[in-house]
Amino acid sequence: MHETTRNILIADGGSTKVEWLLTDTDGNTKASFISDGFNVARISQKDAVSYFSDVRKKMDPAAVINEIHYYGSGAATPEICSAVENAIREVWNPEVAEVQSDMLAACRVTEGTPGIVCILGTGSNSAFFDGKKMIRNIPPLGFILGDEGGGTALGKRLLGDIFKEIAPKCVCDAFFNETGLSKGDVIEKVYRSAAPNIFLASFVPFIKKHLDNSYINSLVRQEFRRFISRNVARYENSHSYPISYIGSVAYHFRDILREVTESEGFKVGLIEQHPMSGLKIYHSGYHVL
Repeated sequence: MHETTRNILIADGGSTKVEWLLTDTDGNTKASFISDGFNVARISQKDAVSYFSDVRKKMDPAAVINEIHYYGSGAATPEICSAVENAIREVWNPEVAEVQSDMLAACRVTEGTPGIVCILGTGSNSAFFDGKKMIRNIPPLGFILGDEGGGTALGKRLLGDIFKEIAPKCVCDAFFNETGLSKGDVIEKVYRSAAPNIFLASFVPFIKKHLDNSYINSLVRQEFRRFISRNVARYENSHSYPISYIGSVAYHFRDILREVTESEGFKVGLIEQHPMSGLKIYHSGYHVL
């Protein structure tokens, strides 16, 4: 037990939701909850203050927060991180306010094991982690130029194949029966909505449900191979290190992901759905890389 127990608020922030955990340096969980997601690169400091103020209302107002560690999608530059850190300080005024990328969160889950760490969720990302810090990051480039293997890429492949009638009739019929969407509906959502990537990724449950279909199964395998060839294989000596995966897509398709990764000659490390349990372990010792 630490001589002076410190309260630590950890956030795992994605585009669709943010998972919050209030713990302490003795490893006790004091609160956990979910809030709406956002991309830190697309929010102003003023809006971030408003967002965090709403989050604070979900918590015990008397709770003293010594440290806040926010890991978020879009936390790609020091300027972006600094703006969000300032918003956090304005709302909570903790002794430590740290904003880092969701990629670093994934790396910290490996508990100091060197290797290539990957995120497969709504989008995708990867980095070479030397056990202490990220050494290299192949840029994910977002859902228009990259994000191979993520939910958005899977959804994009599926919709394209359905409306071009490449997918088998049984898959097309199941899609229209289960979603009720027309081509016009899809075009409207993809090209005129504020978050087309989230819409595209929303078809991952359909893909998982029909994974026994040979076309669907092949689509997932092809997309994972694209992720590996365009990301994992780009790291020097990549076959010499374990490949770990974090994220909902990685977890829910873990059997196929493991098979594809090993078939490409790589060793699989962790496959976890959420980084939070690992982040709790990491920050209970409250050391900051």
